[in-house]
Amino acid sequence: MAAATPLLPFLRPLGLPRPSTVRHFLRFSTSVPCRASEQKEDPNLTASRTAPEAYPPPWMKSKPRPKESKASRRSSHPRKERHYPTRHPSHHQPEKVRLIPEPVEPLPTEQCAPNLPYFVTRSANNELPIYTLRKSGGNLKMTRVKRIDGDKVALRDELRGLLGVDDKDAIINSVTGHIMIKGHYKPQIEKFLRQRNF
Repeated sequence: MAAATPLLPFLRPLGLPRPSTVRHFLRFSTSVPCRASEQKEDPNLTASRTAPEAYPPPWMKSKPRPKESKASRRSSHPRKERHYPTRHPSHHQPEKVRLIPEPVEPLPTEQCAPNLPYFVTRSANNELPIYTLRKSGGNLKMTRVKRIDGDKVALRDELRGLLGVDDKDAIINSVTGHIMIKGHYKPQIEKFLRQRNF
């Protein structure tokens, strides 16, 4: 029967590391070493604390050390808040766009599509083709209605009566066939078309 392997070498405690190894791992430590208390204070700092009031002399051309910290003064006197005037909304300010439009009660069948002389086709995203534009550096606001088939003049006249705009502010582009209205009226026109089942 073979002799059992002794367990003493496995249970023997490890020895302490070398001092050079400990110094190598502690060279990046931010803690103060035990020998810091034995070090003397910086002589320049000691001289600045014990300097007389007349120091530095005028020939050194340097300003004396301030008596108080400027950082403490900034923290004790916070900056005042400034309230700037806000711009008043213009009379053509567009309404906020709603992701889910409000439900609209449709008109009688005689006043809805396809019993009207015009028809407005929706876009590929199933949206009504009503767009708001800004021209002349943002000073001229326009609303464009596209994808109109049939009698465009009838639709333009109905939109004029709905929005209460002048004849010169609602025109039909002879090239593209779009209705151009001066001002931002997308929510009103969208409600007008949805009531007629467009």
